[in-house]
Amino acid sequence: MTQRVISAVVALAIFIPLLFVGGRPFDLMVALIAMVAYYEILQMAKIPFPSWRGIIGLITMMLQLLPSYYLALLPQEIDYMTLYFAGLAMLLIIMVFKPEDINFEQVGVISLAALYVGRGFHLLIETRLMGLLPVIYVLIIIWGNDTFAYLVGRQIGRTPLAPKVSPNKTIEGSLGGIIGAFICSSIVLYFNNIFGISIMDNLILALILGFLGQMGDLVESSLKRTYEVKDSGNIMPGHGGFLDRFDSLLMVLPMFYFLIPFLGA
Repeated sequence: MTQRVISAVVALAIFIPLLFVGGRPFDLMVALIAMVAYYEILQMAKIPFPSWRGIIGLITMMLQLLPSYYLALLPQEIDYMTLYFAGLAMLLIIMVFKPEDINFEQVGVISLAALYVGRGFHLLIETRLMGLLPVIYVLIIIWGNDTFAYLVGRQIGRTPLAPKVSPNKTIEGSLGGIIGAFICSSIVLYFNNIFGISIMDNLILALILGFLGQMGDLVESSLKRTYEVKDSGNIMPGHGGFLDRFDSLLMVLPMFYFLIPFLGA
């Protein structure tokens, strides 16, 4: 327990100041987190790293991670999907000539890891470019969701939510988490409604993002069950890996970024 607390304090002492500072320091921190998360997926899948196939995937992931203002330096015809498919094509071509080194399943794991991690953390950088409060809003929804889901599930949880993936999670806890996400996000907007959205819009966001946050956690649980590991990594003693800590965020941010323009932000 002491190790878990110390690990959390150290992580927050690094993350929060850089979140407030923003800019290049924040971007570099996110890039480091993304590289470790990508590495954790490869480790779970028992794909060696460093290796040429792992490095191709890493480069592909980092290109997906790049802030949009860097992409403006490239020819107009080149976008994120072009860069992604270039990396995927390289892996497939090498598979044809070196089938003893890489198979189709590994190509799938590497390319999906590059897209999932790269685009997810890219949107964290892009959201921070919108300002500090949008990131705080998303984090509050995730943390409120996690906290209330745990507390409600522990007290009155009876009905399993996804017993084959995570036996301890319950439908009651899930509903409690979504309610908690709405309450916590409403408090943030009460003090500074940077989006200019209504209570109903916030309710819609809390429902959708709260649900997706829980799905992100379950996706991570499913991944760990597939590869028969307890944690994605051990970089944070008592907490597991970076993927364990950011699984909800990777699922929430794409939908947040998609919905905000429709809600008047």
